Amino acid sequence: MAAKQSERIKLWGIVQGVGFRPYVAKIADKFNMKGQVLNIGGLVEITVTDTPLRISSFIDELVRSKPAPAEIVHIKREPIKYCDFDTFTIIKSDRGDNEAAMLPADLAICPDCLRELYTKTDPRYQHPFISCMICGPRYTIIDKIPYDRENTAMMDFSMCSFCKNQYTDLHDRRYHAQTISCHNCGPQLLWKENPNASDTVISNLEGDSEILDNASKILKNGGIIAFKSVGGYNLLADPFNDKATAKLRHIKNRESKPFAVMFRDVDQVKNYCSIDDIEEKLLNSSARPIILLEHKELPYEEIKKSRFIGSFLPSFAAQYILLDRISPLIFTSANISDMPMIKDEGEMIEMMNGNPLIDGMIYNARQIRVRADDSVVRVIDGQPQMIRRSKGYAPVPLYIDISDTKNNNNDFAINFHQNHPDTNSSPVSDSNITKKLKNVKNSTDPLMILASGSQLKNSFAVTKEHFVYMSQFFGDMDTVENQNLYSENIDRFCGLFRIKPNAVVCDMHPLYYTTGFAENYAKTYNLPLIRVQHHHAHVASVMAENNLSQPVIGISFDGTGYGTDGCIWGGEIFICHKSKAKRIAHLKYVDMIGGDSSVRDARRSAISYIHAYDNGYLKNNPSAEGHCKDITIDISDIISFGRKSLLDQPDSKLITAALNSGVNTVRSSSMGRLFDGVSALLGIKNHNNYEGQCAVMLEDAASFAKKHPGVDTVSDLALQFHNKVIDAIVNQCIATRKKYGLSQIVLTGGTFQNKILMEGVLEKLRDCGFIPYYNISVSPNDGGIALGQAYVAMHEIQDLLKK
Repeated sequence: MAAKQSERIKLWGIVQGVGFRPYVAKIADKFNMKGQVLNIGGLVEITVTDTPLRISSFIDELVRSKPAPAEIVHIKREPIKYCDFDTFTIIKSDRGDNEAAMLPADLAICPDCLRELYTKTDPRYQHPFISCMICGPRYTIIDKIPYDRENTAMMDFSMCSFCKNQYTDLHDRRYHAQTISCHNCGPQLLWKENPNASDTVISNLEGDSEILDNASKILKNGGIIAFKSVGGYNLLADPFNDKATAKLRHIKNRESKPFAVMFRDVDQVKNYCSIDDIEEKLLNSSARPIILLEHKELPYEEIKKSRFIGSFLPSFAAQYILLDRISPLIFTSANISDMPMIKDEGEMIEMMNGNPLIDGMIYNARQIRVRADDSVVRVIDGQPQMIRRSKGYAPVPLYIDISDTKNNNNDFAINFHQNHPDTNSSPVSDSNITKKLKNVKNSTDPLMILASGSQLKNSFAVTKEHFVYMSQFFGDMDTVENQNLYSENIDRFCGLFRIKPNAVVCDMHPLYYTTGFAENYAKTYNLPLIRVQHHHAHVASVMAENNLSQPVIGISFDGTGYGTDGCIWGGEIFICHKSKAKRIAHLKYVDMIGGDSSVRDARRSAISYIHAYDNGYLKNNPSAEGHCKDITIDISDIISFGRKSLLDQPDSKLITAALNSGVNTVRSSSMGRLFDGVSALLGIKNHNNYEGQCAVMLEDAASFAKKHPGVDTVSDLALQFHNKVIDAIVNQCIATRKKYGLSQIVLTGGTFQNKILMEGVLEKLRDCGFIPYYNISVSPNDGGIALGQAYVAMHEIQDLLKK
């Protein structure tokens, strides 16, 4: 018989907050294995004494039968001095060393807890905060790692004897469940009326049932309720009540953007929306994201403003038992548009007292440590794609492979260090970066980078070794409140994951808040600073997600990005490899009226394109190699359709005069502005009440034409325009492949959130033998920029350290 030995086993991955230590103890009991398990930092460390064969079988079983929310990324085994154990125990956690840590995102209520919630004989029947070791809040309640009760907001709630017995029972489902609670010892629902509300409301309510009954009565009568969810406060309203939705728009200063709707269950969703198997699985996933679903014909106008309904299911028990009383409900973040989501009672009371349209608030005493909006996902090309990565996904890291693989593509002969004739290179490093990187080269600490992200739809990222930790969604960085929240969360992230950045990376736009923040951060800590062009970062984010080690053709289309030539980019085609990028083509420059108002006013984009068309926009200028770097989309028929109505408007002469004289104009290659202009030319929408509205409505018109061809001229022209853009992309890829011999295509940028465009391009590219890639785990919009920045910086620093 083989001799016994002792081994230390370390497991990296999502192994904290998902019941992993209790699971290990149960498997050890099954194998009669002696030893111990503990959390160390963000890892799990197991020490066992047994024969090598039995230890291997034990590890195989851990991997094979792991809890559903758990993910094991890496396992390390090492022999240690012999330890004589009497039993197998879970021991007190340790802060750990400097290795990469991982934390789970918030997990929706599991089927077992949901069953108990509706079992009248169960002690936790109708308990609003029921949870177990594989469900409940995680990231939004944690103070520090390791993930133990005393390091979370649950430390404020002492366990009763009933919960304590389950918590310490090896064979119980709630063994070491850090969020365990019940009616006797856990958080309870509380009610606070708004004394300034116009209607009489009931105060001094006691008990969950009374509070929820009263809330449902208010909502059915067209009222507005503030409701404390897992990641922050929501404002709730009846989507079928025009009075209620009008009040909600007034409260949030949100004129027309559709609201997300929470449904009681999938069957109810199917009454209103078309849904496939993938979307149904997403709705029921532990992240509980908002899914963009095409709606069926509805008897109310509110949701008809878009062909999609942002649909999602409850994620914790309190939402379920409210929706038992009234469903569906609008669940939107409690904030004024462009301001941070409210998470604290003081903030919510202040907002409520200042607004008599909010009737009252349902809250509880469990503190939210970090606010996190609901994530937004859609299904594209038969698989989920992130639109807004936040609750349920953050802060789970992405693994990035930056190994120094050889480039085997002998036909690829681009000198990435040679500047393109009309642009500088990306990335751009500090002039003294090599000197600053000496500290990194001489340090035993892993490479750690802060990526500041973009100005709009911001998420930042921090890296440690191969892992990139993407923050939750913060929105636009135009307000002081969001800027302060951004700064606070960078400090929190670095503290939580024990990260001390030794390099910083940012966008090239000199006026972005995130650029200024990165510059100040690098200066304060004497760190190297790397600047990555916006659209290069978009492409790099896809390369990072898909581990693309070979050169790619990168197509990056969006609304606005600062170009290295000082122009506004947004319709770009690159060749990219690792940290390097070369811009080889772009949507032909058009002179556009500058300023923020032009982004909102689609008529200005339309008139700019009329002006460009009249001045030879469709004339191409092939390069000496026969490769056309200026891409044009023939919109002559659309201009003919909408020219008169636009030029007859009162201020059109002023706009045209400014274009003729070059006053307040910028050169733009933005695909987003082209979509806006076409929307206005077709009379679909002249003004963006929210970002991308004109383009969304243009896509909706094209969708109508796909289903009902020949019925509506405007819709037919909208669809024709989409097809022209698709053909232009495919033709450009064919020409680029002919010149450079590349077949891997990256599609990214906010414009590719357009489902008709994206799926149309994918189909044609595949028919032509290309291999297309796109964003999945992060958004193709600016929420994914930080990942691309981090990827470029990781490769750039790796190259610089070799010199």
